[in-house]
Amino acid sequence: MRVMTWNLQGRVGQWEARHHAIEAVLGGANPDVVMLQESWVEPEGATQAHLLAEHLGLFAVTASQLAGFDRYPQAPYWVVNAILTRWPSHILRAVPLNDENGVSTWRHALIVSVDRPDEEGGRFLAVGTHLEHGLDRMLTRSAQMSHLIAEVSSAISPIGEWRDELPAVVAGDFNAVPWSDELRRATGSSMPFTPGFVLVDAWEACRNTERGDTWSSANPLVPRHAVYPNRRLDYVTTTFPRRRNCGSFQSCELTGTEAIDGIQPSDHYAVIAEVQL
Repeated sequence: MRVMTWNLQGRVGQWEARHHAIEAVLGGANPDVVMLQESWVEPEGATQAHLLAEHLGLFAVTASQLAGFDRYPQAPYWVVNAILTRWPSHILRAVPLNDENGVSTWRHALIVSVDRPDEEGGRFLAVGTHLEHGLDRMLTRSAQMSHLIAEVSSAISPIGEWRDELPAVVAGDFNAVPWSDELRRATGSSMPFTPGFVLVDAWEACRNTERGDTWSSANPLVPRHAVYPNRRLDYVTTTFPRRRNCGSFQSCELTGTEAIDGIQPSDHYAVIAEVQL
């Protein structure tokens, strides 16, 4: 199965031209599951994810209910997480993630059940998220990651019997580098947020030797004077423990790195991985 994650940069700059470039990249990649961040929604109900799904022959769910139109009724659009899938899916939870003070934030996790037929492997969970940005926001990101992992582990098995279940696919813009405290705890390199439950990073699991920067100074949409412009911030992961012989990665690479007809699709590169699921 091909899993992809991509921060689409909302409606920044030439967003309409970028939308067509994004669609072209997705069409060429032919993913089965795509986690989208900064995917726009409009007050009247139109969503970027559903437009993409319609043109690509996929299904879409969007965390539209978490948009901020109630607080900002004049906003022409909002950005949220969305998920595209090869098979029908439905939202299990769309959860605002708590900060270090236990206060919910506008960052959220979108957890969906993908209704894949039994003959193709059966139902599984797909989770998309976008954590707090900023070099100085580690405490907030750590709290959000802890909340995310608690929600995912509970969605798979409320009683912790994860070894009996298919793993969840968890992907998104974590806004943290692999050696950060929040990623080390999430992936089991340090004390896990949820005891006995971690994420497996596809990039490292596939033994890639390149850095895999998804926020890159080679991308013309990344600000010239960005602090630390070369960072791997976007991840495809699976949960562990999981059912035997499920959840391992065969490949992981960047895509969306080149301009399409002179248009760079986004300020982030996408990550696409092949997973046994």
